[in-house]
Amino acid sequence: MTMLSPGGDLLALTRPGEVGLVDVAPDGDTHLAATDWIPAGDWHLAGWATPTLLALRRRGELGLLDTGHRMLTSTHPVVGRTLRYNGEEALIAVVRDGRPMLCVHRPDDGSYRLLDGTEGVRSVAAWDRNTLVFTSDRGVTLIQDGDRIDLDAVSAAGDGPLVALTGEGELPGVLDLATGQARWYAGGGAGIAVSPSGLLLTMAWTDHRYVHRVLDRDGHVIGTPVPDHGIATDLSFTADERHLLGRHQSPAASPALVRWDIHSGRMQSLPGRQREEITVRWRHRESAQSPEWLYEPENGHGGVVLHLHGGPRSQLRQIHEPVIAALVDAGWTVIGMNYPGSSGYGDSFRDVVVGDWGGADVAAVVARLRDLRGDRPLCLYGQSYGAYLALLAAAPELVDAVAVWAPVTDVNALLESATGLHRQWLRTELGALAEDPDELRERSPIHRPFTAPRLMIGHSEGDDRVPVGQSRAFVERLGAARYVEQQGNGHEPADMAAWTAAVVAHLADLMAPTVREEVSA
Repeated sequence: MTMLSPGGDLLALTRPGEVGLVDVAPDGDTHLAATDWIPAGDWHLAGWATPTLLALRRRGELGLLDTGHRMLTSTHPVVGRTLRYNGEEALIAVVRDGRPMLCVHRPDDGSYRLLDGTEGVRSVAAWDRNTLVFTSDRGVTLIQDGDRIDLDAVSAAGDGPLVALTGEGELPGVLDLATGQARWYAGGGAGIAVSPSGLLLTMAWTDHRYVHRVLDRDGHVIGTPVPDHGIATDLSFTADERHLLGRHQSPAASPALVRWDIHSGRMQSLPGRQREEITVRWRHRESAQSPEWLYEPENGHGGVVLHLHGGPRSQLRQIHEPVIAALVDAGWTVIGMNYPGSSGYGDSFRDVVVGDWGGADVAAVVARLRDLRGDRPLCLYGQSYGAYLALLAAAPELVDAVAVWAPVTDVNALLESATGLHRQWLRTELGALAEDPDELRERSPIHRPFTAPRLMIGHSEGDDRVPVGQSRAFVERLGAARYVEQQGNGHEPADMAAWTAAVVAHLADLMAPTVREEVSA
């Protein structure tokens, strides 16, 4: 998480157990190696209380970090979730009659004052002694000097005196707190940040990615900051209002702080050790079977990995995927397939596998593997439901190696072990198949011969979604070249670094003959 100070001259960063502070030039230039990291335990950023005081929160407490002395100066007990703290008063979200609402808390006397009319609050934009702008399940509300105005907007962002708005149909706008008037602009996009002079940053979902635009006060587009691939988050205007600071990430690149030139759209990583930059050619495309993302490293070795996300009702999102990043870094071209059943491509595409697990989705994966098959190494990777598809689709004539995490291998056993909402969800997804154990047996990898080469399976011993017994039973019955079991109770790898290293090592031997041929040539 990152927060630029009100004056734009200091950036607050977080990493586990620490809060970092680093000076920022007016154009957003900074050197992360100069970050002053301060031990912070389990405290989290709540926002800037003043230009020199950083508000922190943790369960049951709020505190102030003096950025000049680099130390926590005061802490106070608090009931509820701290949203804002200015050093004298805190804006707290509490639950009353089953709904969240706001109250003002004074740590000096321990008092709490409920704010009527804030029921259903979701987020807060601007707040001071006289003004409050918040978003609730009813829309955006401005309370100023005791007067309440319900705005024709669905969300608000920013601390003031200007607040970014989003109207119905993703209509961007700016609320001027001095006048209480909103100014709306043409064109789609959510208003997510506004500069002191009135430049508005908008964001829209276009062509399966987030697109940002910067509008001047007349609504003209003056810049389109575009990341090379992936998404940008936590964007803020720099003091000179010619740049944006924020985070960039993609499936092939870990999150890093970057700076965008508003007018050229050029993205530049901030100096300091963050991530190793590699040139990646990428695009979103429609294959004959399904939509997919392509990540191809410059100077890669030519090997291809078809990546199958978990699901089925999910998609390869544009956030960091450690396995994809590690494979691309190792020279592999990764194709992230959004197989039938994935979200983001319409209801009919998403619902096509309801009642047809291991049907149209597996057929699409097999067809894509046949299209990709050639002289270069071709591998298959899957997670959770994607791992289930990988085990069903893999065949020696199609792939050279397979790696999967937390696969479903026996659908009957999964249904029998599920309880509560998870069981209800499974029965809905399986449809009539839930009442046909013989057909589910046919669609379970554990009851099919597995002949594909070089299989590696990984699983968490306490997986709370797909029991580890699914992998153990498969390995015992059909075998695997390598089985990795990690401690932990989650569905994802507890030690992601160890798992990604294992996947890269598992596939690396396939390239060894190619490397030897190049050396001898």
